[in-house]
Amino acid sequence: MISTRKKFVMNIMSIAIFIYGIAILPSLFMAARYNELGIFESMAVIAIVCIPLGILGHKALPNELENVPMSVCYVTTLMTWAAVIILSALPYYFAGEGYRIVDCFFESIASWTTTGASAIPTESLPVPLKIWRSECNWMGGIGIILLTLTLVSKWQFVGQKLASTEIRGPEFLMSNTTFRQAYRRILGIYCSMTVIHYVALRVAGMTQMNSLLTALSNISTSGLQHLNNGVITGFPLAIKIVIVVFTFMGSINVGIFVLALIGKFKRILDQSELKMYLLIILVATILLTGSAMLAHEDMPFFSTIGNTLMQVVSFASTAGFIVTEYQNLNAFMLCVILILMFIGACAISTGGGLKVSRIVYSAKSLSNNIYTHIHPNSIRTETYNKQPTNKDNFTQSNMYIATFMLLYIIGGILITADGTDAYTALSYSQAMLTNVGSPISELANPGIVSHMTDYSKCIMCFLMLCGRLEIYPVMMLFSYRLWFGDKSKTKFKKAIQDIQREDK
Repeated sequence: MISTRKKFVMNIMSIAIFIYGIAILPSLFMAARYNELGIFESMAVIAIVCIPLGILGHKALPNELENVPMSVCYVTTLMTWAAVIILSALPYYFAGEGYRIVDCFFESIASWTTTGASAIPTESLPVPLKIWRSECNWMGGIGIILLTLTLVSKWQFVGQKLASTEIRGPEFLMSNTTFRQAYRRILGIYCSMTVIHYVALRVAGMTQMNSLLTALSNISTSGLQHLNNGVITGFPLAIKIVIVVFTFMGSINVGIFVLALIGKFKRILDQSELKMYLLIILVATILLTGSAMLAHEDMPFFSTIGNTLMQVVSFASTAGFIVTEYQNLNAFMLCVILILMFIGACAISTGGGLKVSRIVYSAKSLSNNIYTHIHPNSIRTETYNKQPTNKDNFTQSNMYIATFMLLYIIGGILITADGTDAYTALSYSQAMLTNVGSPISELANPGIVSHMTDYSKCIMCFLMLCGRLEIYPVMMLFSYRLWFGDKSKTKFKKAIQDIQREDK
């Protein structure tokens, strides 16, 4: 007899598998067009199995839970992501190109987490696999749970709780709409921006295929591995501008677009996170431009500040593509970029990192603590988006930042076990955990990890997944109580009570 909680998990997974089967069809058609027989056969089998299996699973395992515990939501998210990642690695493995299983899984995780790193040189991939990789980037940016919930009509409250385990960031910018309306609008906005991005690239002069791949990958801030391995220094200015503008749009809180769509422009001006994000980009651009001009006095001012702004947006959004000549980046400039990578993009965006909203909360927490030390008997209320906030928000943000930094250090230490030097190991740990994909130590070949050992690739896969799912769903795997509950504790208490009775 399957429990109601297991039915809930399996129901969500079934819908996700159905979506996966539908999503692979465009790549299947491209395989037929380009006469990639091996890829066509493998994708056809996958689609034929996954689409009916998803439908049958959804029908045979109906959801009967009205109130789902948060632990079940976390497990559901993790299991669903694990399922689509495993399935997404199969097209690479069965393509007949001789790709190793570790590299196939790395490509799958890197694309779904929008990290943009690559163990297989992306430019050498057959066209159907390039399309598939970009599709996974796109779906990973919006989230497989969100895509799943848009097809379910009856999970208003359960869906909101479940979606919160996948969303990038601590909160959703709420509007005067229901959960279902808000997230369907988000999906509509995401699709619209992708289409507009494609059209803008075509107008700017990019080829049809590259425009499609770029629109799918860039709006999800996954980087541009399909374009010269993410180095676009020699691209025309118009294409650079289009790419950077849509990278920025993908990195801001999508709730901003929801508010704009329903005409609440005044609330947009009140958003603390957006104002801080713009300030960070402005300050970083000024610092990098000033440093570049001091180091190279013959550099033209306007082109320097333009390229610097585009490079800042690339790393602040965690897209991680290279716009400027990386050889001109001195130690100070690399440190600024490093900080940008850690901070990351806004909450409820496709970008990674710590999120600007958490930085705002932590800054307010520090300010409040300093004020309390100076005036111990006073009461001070902090605001966020011009609304009072509570200390729980401070605590949660500070705990997440501390956990994030600890995981970054541990990841770097683990990578050094295969002989990698500490600087390179920490660079890779940061690039994967922030989902930037381009280590600060390897800007000459951003996102290319084919030279790393299988052991390091596995560590990086874990870090990428932690960064995309906001750490907690992945870390819950190591929670004893998640799998065994309080049974062990109850048995221990009973054993103690038995011993005490025997003593008496």
